[in-house]
This record gives sequence, C-alpha cells and structure tokens, in this order.
Amino acid sequence: MRAVVKPVASFTLLLSWQAVFFAQKSDPPRFEKYSAAVYAGKPAPLNLRSHRLARLYRTSIREQLQEEGINFAGHYTIAAMGCGTGCSITTIVDARNGNAFFPQVFEGWTSIIGDYEFKEGEDIRTFKANSRLIKAIGRPRLSADEKWGPSGVYYYEWVNHQLRQVHFTPAGSYPKSDRRD
Repeated sequence: MRAVVKPVASFTLLLSWQAVFFAQKSDPPRFEKYSAAVYAGKPAPLNLRSHRLARLYRTSIREQLQEEGINFAGHYTIAAMGCGTGCSITTIVDARNGNAFFPQVFEGWTSIIGDYEFKEGEDIRTFKANSRLIKAIGRPRLSADEKWGPSGVYYYEWVNHQLRQVHFTPAGSYPKSDRRD
C-alpha cells in the first residue's frame, strides 16, 4: 500500500505546484517590475518633424506636455487626444529630444468594451513616471475600417520606442476581435 500512496502523493504535489505556478503567471504585471529612473533635466520642446501626427495634434500635445510633465517610463510624457466617441489617439513624447511616438496599438483605441465595470478611480490608461508599464482598458484598433481587437485589460511594456504586450485579461462583452473581411 505504501508504494501506491507515495506516487499518488507526489503526483498530487506536482499538480498543486503547477496550479500555483500557472496562477502566478496569469496575475497582472506590477509597475514596480518595470522600473525606470526619472529624468531630472529640462524637457525639450515637441519635435514636429518626428511623426506626421505630431504636427496635426501639436496644440493638444503641447498643452499636455506643459500640464503633465514627465509621467511615463522615466523621461516620457503620455498625451491622449480624442478621435470620436469612445476613441482616442495616444502619443508618447521623449522629454530628452522632443520626439513623438504614436504606437499603432493606440491609434484609434476604444474604451467602449461593453459591460466592464470600472473600479472607483480606475482610468482607461494607467501609467507611472517611474515605470515602463502601461495598463490600458478597452480594445485596440486593428484597421482603418472600424475593426477592433478583443476587449479587456492590456498591459504593455515600453521598449525601444515601441509597446510590447506583456499581459492581457479579457473583460467586457466584446471578447473576440471584429472580423477582418
């Protein structure tokens, strides 16, 4: 009987360990894990030649640069502009040289995701001056013809002037991507 109990106990322990391991993997990332040193120098003015949309949205971007200061990834400012009902375009401006980056995933981001209940104080985008992580609630735009990805809570890391998705939790009542016909 002892010979049977030992393998069963080992197998049960292994399953328990795997459940804990995979549960930890599915937890949302923490801002502290993506730390960034905050720039203390004087911010450069917006470089209008850095991106075609920088010139188009220059007034709104400049206002947000002034009001917000460095608010993301150590030396960047995130500025968001509306592009319709529930739609936004987001730029990330480097304080060291004024270059504006418009990540494709945030060109036409929609916060209309259905029955998602925002927690008190929760915003569509959450980010910190001392972290390279951004949390975004909604749906990324897939194409110019009004097609969006699945609704949920997305986590992106800012790496080499690009956003890299590191985590996704489905949420809201639009769990699938719109069809690309």
